[in-house]
Amino acid sequence: MDINNQTKIWLVLVSLWVINGSSFLAIKVAIDTIPPLLSAGLRFSFAGAILFTLYFIEHYRKKSLSKGKINTKANHILVQDLSPNETKVEREPITLKQWKDSIILGVTLFLGGQGLLTWGAQFLSSGMTGLLNSTIPLWVAILGCAMYRWFKKGNLGQSLSRTTTIGLGCGFGGLLLLVGPSIGSGEMDPVGVVALTISSVFWAIGSIYSTKAQLPVSILASSGMIMITGGIMLTGTSFLFGEYKSFDLQLISIQSLIAQVYLVVIITVVGFTDFYYLLRVTSASLANTFAYVSPVIAVLLGWAILKEHVTMMTIIAMIVILFGVALMVTKRKKKLSKKPQAFRTEIGQKVDKGNSGKV
Repeated sequence: MDINNQTKIWLVLVSLWVINGSSFLAIKVAIDTIPPLLSAGLRFSFAGAILFTLYFIEHYRKKSLSKGKINTKANHILVQDLSPNETKVEREPITLKQWKDSIILGVTLFLGGQGLLTWGAQFLSSGMTGLLNSTIPLWVAILGCAMYRWFKKGNLGQSLSRTTTIGLGCGFGGLLLLVGPSIGSGEMDPVGVVALTISSVFWAIGSIYSTKAQLPVSILASSGMIMITGGIMLTGTSFLFGEYKSFDLQLISIQSLIAQVYLVVIITVVGFTDFYYLLRVTSASLANTFAYVSPVIAVLLGWAILKEHVTMMTIIAMIVILFGVALMVTKRKKKLSKKPQAFRTEIGQKVDKGNSGKV
């Protein structure tokens, strides 16, 4: 793998860890005065609209800078070569198949994944929510292995290596050490536990499916499509369950409003774009390592900003978690260097993952 490309992946990965470290607190504050499903629905609907807007702005910016003949037909623009040395730029139209895949991912990642997480968070402490959410990489690895064996040729999922198994075990064990004391606090509601567990399974299924889903090459366009479909379904589900009956705009606190905006702009727009980029160029297991590191980041933020007490057990747990993540990252890095793979960039070129720094 090219050094610049490898550095970019690391920067995006660390960014994803830090952003998601504050997500549980933001959700908790937002749903204090905003119904959970409505909060999630508005969050992803607005975020999807923002991403689509950025996509069209970027497209027209590139169009104005492009050299060559521009041929506009409906949703599709083709810039033809004027010479062998010029790059062919092509943007394909958004197809029905791409919308179908975005609906599937909207159901798994957002309606089932984020929707149940947001709804279940009202019944649990933030520590328990983080612990249950941390099972995502376990489900990704287990379900990915099952799909790999089912399809034989590896069309979906990937085999579960010994190193990955050890890494996942260390990560989950470390999280037990980190948030284990909160289990006996009396805040563990069975309804919330079931909701968070099902949420993790949905997110894992969506993560695996997204690696082979047919979506627009542009991460902005594909992320926007998935978020809008997921946001619409979440908002509809909110009305179906009658959340609007207890919703009053005048009762929304300034804290909840700020948290909601933060969830839309930082955690969703920036965070999910980082996450989906990692799904495209690495693996579902690596992209989902945020579920391990996020609780660690949350503890560090609490210690630095809120002056929360950090015990020796917390430090030990952090070391175990980061060791597990390091095993997974190292394994993936070796795999990428041995098995370069081609993928398309936003300008329609083919790039070799093992040899090129273009993404």
